[in-house]
Amino acid sequence: MMADDTPTFISLPHLTKYSEEAQNKPVFEDNIITEDMCIRGIDMQGIDWFKESMTRDEYRNQRIKEYETYLSCKSDDEDDTLEEQIQSQQTKPVAKNEEYYTFRSSKINEPCSIGHFQLRNLVWATNKNNVYYICGDTVRQWSPQRQKSAQVMDLSTANTPGSISCKITSMACAQQVLFAGGFQGECAWKALDLDSPIQYLSNANTASGITNYTDIIRDRKGVLLGIVSNNDATIKCINLTTAQIQKTLALPFAVNCSSISPDQNMLCLVGDSTETHLIDANNGEPIAKINEHFDFSFACCWHPDGRTFATGNQDRTTRVYDVRNTSSALHVLGSHVGAIRSLHYSNDGQYLAAAEPIDFVHIYETQTYNSSQVIDMFGDIAGVSFTPEDQSLFIANTDERVGGIFEFQKVEEDPIFYF
Repeated sequence: MMADDTPTFISLPHLTKYSEEAQNKPVFEDNIITEDMCIRGIDMQGIDWFKESMTRDEYRNQRIKEYETYLSCKSDDEDDTLEEQIQSQQTKPVAKNEEYYTFRSSKINEPCSIGHFQLRNLVWATNKNNVYYICGDTVRQWSPQRQKSAQVMDLSTANTPGSISCKITSMACAQQVLFAGGFQGECAWKALDLDSPIQYLSNANTASGITNYTDIIRDRKGVLLGIVSNNDATIKCINLTTAQIQKTLALPFAVNCSSISPDQNMLCLVGDSTETHLIDANNGEPIAKINEHFDFSFACCWHPDGRTFATGNQDRTTRVYDVRNTSSALHVLGSHVGAIRSLHYSNDGQYLAAAEPIDFVHIYETQTYNSSQVIDMFGDIAGVSFTPEDQSLFIANTDERVGGIFEFQKVEEDPIFYF
């Protein structure tokens, strides 16, 4: 990934939010918008389209027309060869009119942020009432039930002996542990117990050791590990109990994302390369190398079945593979406007969520990948997260005026009765 952290965000105009009613009461209190309000016609982002100079469709078309996706492999601004290759990709025709998750609520103006414009895995829902996200160089927790947020980790200053301040670029929350990675390879973590101290580790091998992606697992022996994908072309396994690096795997390129298989035998990894690598998680030995993408990848994940995995790339595609035959992708799924920067399978494996840098989150059914839902909003997407039981999907949107935390709830299928 780029060491330069200058984001290439597309700015939103001053969209008009709903004003006060005649009784001098706000249309929605505390910037909370609910499902019932949305049914009554209030936009889920609080945008008053009746006061805009453009309709929502007109504004959507303008956003798509003006957006320029970032390509790392483009050698010359005047050279359109790469763009032509990307546009000529054969992507799978997918129906986009399904509704697997329906809008439940949003907290508008809840400040979410992005540390680096290419890194968008910055929201984790540990359950339906605890959602963790980045705000500047702090991690905050949002509770939909209490409709309140609170700071749970502050890395903006080093104000105690042994502490580290850092610019947060990655974050994970699992196994009752919160873990954050920084712009110069710093790592910080703490148990979700509010009284527990923060532990720190600086692990970069070079000045460009950005912590691109983090995950938390328990190995087969029950040891709690932080899996860190670094810009210094390494993956590090950190023992979160001893605060020691337990294992380092060296790779031929900066690693932007890695995902361990459900049986913990294989690592899928992507980075500053068109290649996707499968390696033995125990010794780092290569298992397979795939080279079908046209640019750098920033997302990958395993299906819970342990056979299927997906990769997300700046060539505007998600590619789905079967580990038993990696010669070509099973499915090539196209985006609307930009790179696929965040990928997550639901825990039951029924759905795959794929987030673009702005405006769009795709939810694919994974039986055939023939159908999908497209969540359409306005603003930069910081991340997406299913809850462990898959009943909710959370999206963090960083726009200062109409962004925030958005919750979508799973649509339950009607029961089938047999007589």
